Amino acid sequence: MADEKILRGVPKAHYGAFGGITPFPICLKAVSDYLGDELDYAYASVACGGAFRFAWNTAEWCGGNVDVMYAYDDPQRPFRQGITALGRACEILWRDESVTKEACKAFIKEQIDMGRPVISLGPVGPPEAGILTGYRDGGDTLLGWSLFQWDIKTFDKEEGYFISDTWWDESGFLGVMSLGDITGPRYETKQILCNAIAALEGRREGDHAKGIAAYGAWKAALLAAEKNDFADMPDWGQSIAMMCQGDATDCLIDGRKNACKYFRALAERHPEEPLYAEIAEQFAIVASVIHHKIYKTLGGHERGKKQAGALKKIKTRQKIGACIDEMKAADEQALALMKELLTKL
Repeated sequence: MADEKILRGVPKAHYGAFGGITPFPICLKAVSDYLGDELDYAYASVACGGAFRFAWNTAEWCGGNVDVMYAYDDPQRPFRQGITALGRACEILWRDESVTKEACKAFIKEQIDMGRPVISLGPVGPPEAGILTGYRDGGDTLLGWSLFQWDIKTFDKEEGYFISDTWWDESGFLGVMSLGDITGPRYETKQILCNAIAALEGRREGDHAKGIAAYGAWKAALLAAEKNDFADMPDWGQSIAMMCQGDATDCLIDGRKNACKYFRALAERHPEEPLYAEIAEQFAIVASVIHHKIYKTLGGHERGKKQAGALKKIKTRQKIGACIDEMKAADEQALALMKELLTKL
């Protein structure tokens, strides 16, 4: 039908898909797989910079700290970089005052009519990456996968795609992007290294401490209430603090684990260069500290009452602070080694 097209068989994007928990590289791999490319999740993670990201809002306990948009100082860079790293043309329609609903509908319809799923930021849930797989009513109704599909009530019976006719009205809808034609080769190691270094370098951008600098901001937030054990923080505030703590560890364990995987694969292909294995080991340390020390200190990786209760205690936060120092040291060493490797390529 002229006013409807639905792409069937697009791999489902969800937390845990492909062993990952970062929305954009999950969506990047799902769309790439649908288009017939072979894409490893670890490569998607390092290519967009998500594997090396870490940010902390120094002004407040912020649930958006781990959004891949904060990987660099340009919020569009991770998305454009992730797509162009695959050797594909990238077009992004970022929602601002100049973008109309009709323009957005035209963009989505054009891509889907060509058989290409569209990666969107929203509209279901927060402005995290999802996939648009079809449209109805000339584009007024959209279908797709979201990692936050529990926020919607209507689903396509055949595939399970969400169905939304309110997508334009959602505050979490920030834009759409396409994986265009293949125009060149995938990024080589040198390009990945340059982008990794840019993401990991310590810096401030507005209220956000980023890269290496985010560790100190995270630790400072945990220890700021050292004398009162968070007693002056209301229950809702403690819940947000627990969410931010959990998000930080999830971000780092997923990112650094896949950075480690990427560099270990390079080490296997290039045994003559020991720096690949050394970099991989430093990223492995970050993931290991979270898995074996922070989770143990909190009583598990869950975010329940047990963990929230533990986080309220200053002794728990002091132990986590020591872990933060250990992870920061490992990331600093990884950064130094990547800079050294870059001089050899």
